[in-house]
Amino acid sequence: MTQGPGQNLIPLTQLSLSEILGGSLNALRRMPKTLLGIGLFSAFVIELSSLAVSALIIKNGGNLNSPELPEPTGSITQEQIQQLLTALIPSLQAAIFTAFVLFLVQVISTSLFTHVIGNAITGKRITTQGAWIKSKPQRFRVLILSLLGIIFPSICLLGGFGIGLSLGTSLSGTFGIFLTFTGLGLGLFGAVYFWTGLYVSIPALILEDQKVFVAIKRSFFLARNSMFRVFGVGLIGVITSQALSIVVSTPFTLFSQAQNLESPDTTSVFFNSLGSITGYMVLLPFMATFTVLLYTDLRIRKENIANQLNQASN
Repeated sequence: MTQGPGQNLIPLTQLSLSEILGGSLNALRRMPKTLLGIGLFSAFVIELSSLAVSALIIKNGGNLNSPELPEPTGSITQEQIQQLLTALIPSLQAAIFTAFVLFLVQVISTSLFTHVIGNAITGKRITTQGAWIKSKPQRFRVLILSLLGIIFPSICLLGGFGIGLSLGTSLSGTFGIFLTFTGLGLGLFGAVYFWTGLYVSIPALILEDQKVFVAIKRSFFLARNSMFRVFGVGLIGVITSQALSIVVSTPFTLFSQAQNLESPDTTSVFFNSLGSITGYMVLLPFMATFTVLLYTDLRIRKENIANQLNQASN
């Protein structure tokens, strides 16, 4: 599966937001066999795993339908809360398993996408097999770094909220509420800071073949003095990738809902799964490409590597 970009994927200069977005979309258009092929395979694994665990839960007597919520006007009893939690357990089990599979698949696919885009930036070609071989010794490091990218922001958010809540409950009145929201605000700030600082850590690890903590330092170094820009651009990348996923999956989802209203059967499940697969097929390569292009832009701005990239493309 080989398909090269022919010429440079992006201008080898400082990139604007529109150039990063355009380059990400251009990569999907110019390398569909490679990027969408990897994305399609990844999406199949995610969706088939989700269907398998859902079927297993239903086979064992679980119910994945949304439980009925108690009437908001009436008083909620302890028994109703217990019934609600019991009804939610099968759905939570399916969601946790799907999230776990998505995480593992994203680790592997991101490694492949990063190598493909890293070569495409300078107009070089790499096969999916070549990207697989190059990423193989890096996957465990990418896995650890991806986990840290979740753990650090989560610790900040939960820690800040926990400290604020404990201080707020120990003091009554307005000041206690103020401390609670202050703790939540500080935790949110820390989570955003780590999310922004770690945004380009995966490309730094893969393309520079760095160790985990060296890649973390590199990412924070590249984002330093540009935190607001990296946060804003990164957030737009996340929103755009989700929007693209929704756009391409909506026709299948609407058809699935129409079939489900007429007669719930395997047809509606099929089209719903097809919508999820199509959404992941576009989302995964777009988000990985966007991150690599932002990483490249930060290196050009911080380390002035434009000349090196131009030489590599010749």
